[in-house]
Amino acid sequence: PRSRWLYIFFLVSGLAALALGPLAGGLFILLSLIGQQVAEPLSVTTIGVSVAALGLVFGSALAWTGYQGLHERPSHPFRPGRGWLWGCLVGLGLILLFGQIVISFDLLPPVTFPLFHVLAIALPAIVILVLVGRGVGDGVPASTQRQVVGQMALGAFVATAISFTVEAVAVVTEIFIVGTVLALAPGGLAQLNELQALLSDPARLQDLQALAHWLLKPWILLPVILLLVVIAPLVEELAKSIGVPLYALGTGRKPSLAQGWLWGIAVGVGFAITEGLFNGAANIPFWAGIALLRVGTTGMHVITAGLTGVGWARTLASRRLGSFLGSYLASVTLHSLWNGLTVLIIVSSLWVMVKPEDPISMTGGGVGVVVGLVGLLLLTLSLIH
Repeated sequence: PRSRWLYIFFLVSGLAALALGPLAGGLFILLSLIGQQVAEPLSVTTIGVSVAALGLVFGSALAWTGYQGLHERPSHPFRPGRGWLWGCLVGLGLILLFGQIVISFDLLPPVTFPLFHVLAIALPAIVILVLVGRGVGDGVPASTQRQVVGQMALGAFVATAISFTVEAVAVVTEIFIVGTVLALAPGGLAQLNELQALLSDPARLQDLQALAHWLLKPWILLPVILLLVVIAPLVEELAKSIGVPLYALGTGRKPSLAQGWLWGIAVGVGFAITEGLFNGAANIPFWAGIALLRVGTTGMHVITAGLTGVGWARTLASRRLGSFLGSYLASVTLHSLWNGLTVLIIVSSLWVMVKPEDPISMTGGGVGVVVGLVGLLLLTLSLIH
């Protein structure tokens, strides 16, 4: 009976996403272009198509999972063949090439580009899932296609919804606290008015010097670091860990370590795809390079989710919460290091941009960029290992 309610939840949620995703994406494009809320149609269509694609793909996956489960139809083991791996790798290379050509040569990108964006973000995550699936596919009991697809959909919808909601509340809280402190400080109200004028003028937001000047102010930089290095890892790793215990609670079955690892990976894949689709749409002129850089972030999200999946499998088997807490803290630490090194690279680059004539600033900024890049490389190698 418990698994039946779980499959009903999957079916209803999948049908809702299947209907609402394309509707929300289409309305976003229509209302944005008609209302002229943004100056760049390419960003609007890319985000709209991304929303529609998420609803169509993962909504169909959830609905299929629920329907098959309700009718008690057997699901095949998840053992992807070698062709999936090479197909995704070759396809990713071609998509990055032709997608950047569409942008660089202005080949009607608002219409032709968005699908390239969706595939370029999704394929690296699928490659990692295929690699892990091939590695643990012969485990007993084997993970099924239905389980993996369902976990991906949970990561794409539920984990991201939880994370984005909590992080939005954190952002609003930080803005309120910083605004209150500045309003009470001498001269702070004038700075707030100046910042509001900057944010309300889209043309001025294109001035990197002005943005760098404001972002490097301590009362802006410190809350950003707190959000990215502390709050986001704590929230996102907890949200990404829901798949394994939810399935165990819904079916009454305890997953093996291999199943916990693969299910966690699948949740991370769904989460990374959703996050990447929206974050990548903000840097379209340098899209191919940004998409390649997102591969590392995708790997981080996927591996850390796999760690918490293993932690839950051990906790469910031993009934000791310490196993999950240890995996969760390891995932949060890796996530925080990744975000911290990324922030170091960005801040160092902005510091050089603001003070290009100062040799000390140039040297310090350059060292910061090198340290951040080397750190990300070492962290990536450790995740692969």
